[in-house]
Amino acid sequence: MTIHEQIVQDVETVTQDTLLRLKLFDFLQFLKATLPQQPNRDKILSHAGTIDDNEAKEVLRIIHDEFNRIDGEWH
Repeated sequence: MTIHEQIVQDVETVTQDTLLRLKLFDFLQFLKATLPQQPNRDKILSHAGTIDDNEAKEVLRIIHDEFNRIDGEWH
């Protein structure tokens, strides 16, 4: 029996019990959270070309105006 087949069999057995099913779900969520982040390059590139040059310049101007100054006292 392969590891995959054993996992499927174990999951089928465990999921018959509600408490064990919840524990298994929590454990799987924990494992997923500890996985290294996958690059999102393709998702980002899917937005390429969705704004024109003038809109991009406006976004850069707003970022520069709003985030390149210090409000209040500097300590």
